[in-house]
Amino acid sequence: MFADSFYPTVDGAVVSMETQIKGLEAKGHEVVVFAPDTPKRPVYPRTVHYFPSIEFRSYKGYRIIYAAPTMMECIRKEKVDVLHCHGVASMAILSLTAARALEIPHLITFHTMANEAVKYYSFLPMRDDLLVPSVWIYLRNMMRRSEVVIAPSAPIKEELLANGVKMNACEVVPTGVDLARFSPKSYDRSFLERFGLDGHRVVLHVGRLSMEKRLDIVLKAMVRLRQEEPDVRLLVAGQGPAYDHYRSMAQSLGVSDRVVFAGFLSDEDLPKAYATCDMLALASTFETQGLVVLEALASGTPVAGIRCRAIPEFIDEGKNGCLFEEDSCAEGIRRCLARASSMKMNAVASARDYSVDTCTTKLLKAYDLAADILAKDTGFKFWSKKA
Repeated sequence: MFADSFYPTVDGAVVSMETQIKGLEAKGHEVVVFAPDTPKRPVYPRTVHYFPSIEFRSYKGYRIIYAAPTMMECIRKEKVDVLHCHGVASMAILSLTAARALEIPHLITFHTMANEAVKYYSFLPMRDDLLVPSVWIYLRNMMRRSEVVIAPSAPIKEELLANGVKMNACEVVPTGVDLARFSPKSYDRSFLERFGLDGHRVVLHVGRLSMEKRLDIVLKAMVRLRQEEPDVRLLVAGQGPAYDHYRSMAQSLGVSDRVVFAGFLSDEDLPKAYATCDMLALASTFETQGLVVLEALASGTPVAGIRCRAIPEFIDEGKNGCLFEEDSCAEGIRRCLARASSMKMNAVASARDYSVDTCTTKLLKAYDLAADILAKDTGFKFWSKKA
């Protein structure tokens, strides 16, 4: 697996990759990782091949590989059967280069709406009306070369097709959710006491704090809820380049006394947060899947989510959560809070179809499809179906 972002940075792509690795290992497969080198290499329980990189200046925590002299040698040494890339930047180009040179099937998961992220973090002094079409040109050119493009949700597959992306194959493979880890059993009222939130109804927001995640919409909703729902508080879990920006915004909006910025939650605390808070709110228009939605639902916590891209795929209005438009976030949160208790069982039930085991089976089928497409194109069959 090739990763544009990797530990110690944690984002949706890293969490997705880690979940898929564990699912594959549970079925008897071996996974090695190719990642950008970092000054502080994390302790990691499996093989990682690091390549020289520099930090992406406009997006702290992200790195760009500038050289990979040992890449081919490492791939041969590991006797790789499939190359699966979890990014659309430098690693996409490198993994595609290796796949073509070594005749190995290649897949790429479209985790990130790069056409939108570039507006916030581009290092090129270009207007949006020129920059965004340029990104789509790049994405079309890159994704048509992969044997299989993986879309984390059906709406994202539709969006790729609508934007003229021609692919050999596009499979919808969501990232699975660990139903043993994320469960109502993780409820722990003392978790809220640590943040001074005991006795309040608590809205949770989980995610990397970056501009495209649109936490500003939820903060503005808290202004409207201040008068009508005086006992409601917002718990923000996550770190990121816009952390200070959002803290300042909460202050300027006059809701800093109703918003707690908890920072990055540990692996032990995150399930407690989901299971103990009353609901999750997500206003990001950027989500290709929104794994936090499934994690919350599996924990028995209903979700108020913006009606955009992948989020409506997983929220059934009035049954496991509520949907809202950008200008009606406060109303969506209010509806969700009013029915939170009655939606808990439906929330848990709706996450069951997205277990890690189920989604790993879909991923393996995508690997088989990639191998079949390459074999048809080259006449060279080498992939052993081990599952």
